[in-house]
Amino acid sequence: MRVRISRRAHAVMIAATLAGSVVVPLTGAQPAAAATCVTSVPTYVWEPNTTGNFAAPRVLHKYMDWGPQSGTTDTLIDTLYTASLKSTSKVFTGGGNGIIYEANIAGQVKSYKDNTATGGSLLTAVKTYTLDWSSAKRIITNGTYILVLASDGTVDLYKQSSPATGDGTITKITSAKSAVSTELAAATDVWMVNSMVYWLKDGTVQRSAMTVLGTSLTLGAATQYATGVTASQAWGPGGLVVNTQMVTSDPNTTGQIAKYTLGPWTQLDPEVRTGIVGEIMADAGPCLADPDPSEQPYFGTPPDVTGGEEATEAPADTPQTPSNTVTGKFTLGNGQPAPGLRVALTANDLTDVTGQTQVPLLGTATTAADGSWSVTLPDPLPADVQQTKDANGGILNLEATAEGVTATTATPVLGVDVLSTTTAHQDATVVAQTGDGHTTFLAPNTVSGTSQDTYAASTDSQTLAAKIEADPAPAPDTVPLWQSDNGTLAADYNPYLINGHDISAEAVNPPKTPMTSGNCWNTKTQYDSTTKYTVVGEAHAGWDAKSGFEYESSMNTSIDMGIKTTNSWSIGSSKDLSTSTGASLGWAPNKYKYSHQYTVPVLYKKYKQQSVCGGVARSTWYTLEASKYYVPGGWAIGKVGKDVSSKDGSSAFSKSNPSYRAYLQPNNFISLSSGKSVKFGGAVSAFGISLGSKTGYDTNHRQRLQAGNQSGKHWVWGKNGKVSSGKAGVFYSK
Repeated sequence: MRVRISRRAHAVMIAATLAGSVVVPLTGAQPAAAATCVTSVPTYVWEPNTTGNFAAPRVLHKYMDWGPQSGTTDTLIDTLYTASLKSTSKVFTGGGNGIIYEANIAGQVKSYKDNTATGGSLLTAVKTYTLDWSSAKRIITNGTYILVLASDGTVDLYKQSSPATGDGTITKITSAKSAVSTELAAATDVWMVNSMVYWLKDGTVQRSAMTVLGTSLTLGAATQYATGVTASQAWGPGGLVVNTQMVTSDPNTTGQIAKYTLGPWTQLDPEVRTGIVGEIMADAGPCLADPDPSEQPYFGTPPDVTGGEEATEAPADTPQTPSNTVTGKFTLGNGQPAPGLRVALTANDLTDVTGQTQVPLLGTATTAADGSWSVTLPDPLPADVQQTKDANGGILNLEATAEGVTATTATPVLGVDVLSTTTAHQDATVVAQTGDGHTTFLAPNTVSGTSQDTYAASTDSQTLAAKIEADPAPAPDTVPLWQSDNGTLAADYNPYLINGHDISAEAVNPPKTPMTSGNCWNTKTQYDSTTKYTVVGEAHAGWDAKSGFEYESSMNTSIDMGIKTTNSWSIGSSKDLSTSTGASLGWAPNKYKYSHQYTVPVLYKKYKQQSVCGGVARSTWYTLEASKYYVPGGWAIGKVGKDVSSKDGSSAFSKSNPSYRAYLQPNNFISLSSGKSVKFGGAVSAFGISLGSKTGYDTNHRQRLQAGNQSGKHWVWGKNGKVSSGKAGVFYSK
């Protein structure tokens, strides 16, 4: 939105000292004449090149700084618009006209127009100039004037004749060097707002007034605003506000943006957003205005917020009917049925496995013509199995295995399915949770009885899991079915390609070694463990709302299991954990515009498993399994994870399913306390493998949102359905 306001003089602020920062008076940052003032400023992030290839392009990501004049709204909107530019180029913007410049190593300067506000391209090519600025230390502009700084402090001043369109003539005015320009060349960050040049160096924020008279450039004496500023970079959207960014080694805290006012230097918000990494630059406008506080932030055209229904909570989940029958299905690699195979159902989730342990066999079956199977569990359960079930909050994790040999190439194959059961009420035995059908593919079983796991900590950083974990952006919703624990698999990786033959369509026969009742069993040997913080949920709040996430008393989360039957891992079904946390975890609804994931420490174990017949290991496989909630000494019982506010706001709202939207009246709240959460892809990286998780909502595990007191509707929408349907999975916030 654009509004017209009259010229406003900023009062001279008295010097003060706040939080160890030295501040000085500030005078007139606004232009000298009346102007059309804007309420939001485009902010561009040139994200790092993470490919390792110096020549690969980097992503330019557009955000909108909403209400930067006074900084009281501190909202950074993700517009979801991106484009790519060469990593070898230098990129800069400024002046408030939506013009972006690229100085490349070919001796060219290209200008682009950002047309995203009207639905166009982020980088619409405008003009190419023959100017070699490739060796510049940095380049800044206020739209009209462009300062090209060399490493030695020399500054070349250029003028753009058409700053509003970016297609004018760029003419060199002069070159100069002074104490201030030398400071600028050595600074951590430099930016321009109108005729003022600001910089951050050695934790100090300063400003110099730029004066251009004919062919003369003067950078006035430095004015110091603050010292002791801990930041990796800083920039100003205009007016009296400065944003800073801090980079850490923790992907959950790196890229944290704080907001300050210059008159006097005062922190307005220590965390506007987190996870924004790269070179950040604002298209600082010549004149800013504060938006109407009752107006919801938006980008481009205000989204349609008419209609809809008032948000209500979903009804409580209906208890499942107790049953002792567990079912599943095994198929070939191409999805066709795998009939006639023996299925062994074991209670593989023993609480204490030391050395090689024989796991309890709870039943066997043979796959039918469609590959399906079913086993009725014994009643009562064996004592050690019942103990395991009780220790996991009434949930029993089972493992079903099917072995075979392909009919044509005689390749051993193995299917491993993980199933969970739970009690519907305290006296019931189990309830089989088989809503997804538990269809499991048979995979080549090339692991031998004498082979060893290949994971090495030295190669962990090269794995897909490590890259997902180190990325400050939220992980994708799903992770690849097949992963390597010492590198990254090719996009066309085919686990069924054995000795040049694709065996995925080969019929499978039972193993050649006959099954003799009482002569076959499965064994399990633990050989490694680690504790990792794991995503168990997230909560969202935009505009004037507050978010909260509760994860109390006990776990209610299912976590993927890694299964290794070849030289790579597949991501199998999930294990359900309901062990006690011994504490109430999460955060209360007490912070505005706060959208984050939540993580808890989980113990992961690696096992070597074997199917043994007549004392001979017929099949061998490895598993990576979540074991329980576990807090090592000195660890937090739970902590906030990655910033997920990119899923909120007007841009995400506009792309959402209209039928999933609902609204809250001012000061009302909504709590998601039934159904299952969405699948959090990349919830944890353990031993080089990325696993997902999903949490069940109930009275102890819930996502909450408290709307503020601003007039109008606060909109929320489910990812997978209406908030009141019990199928939302998670709700987002506008």
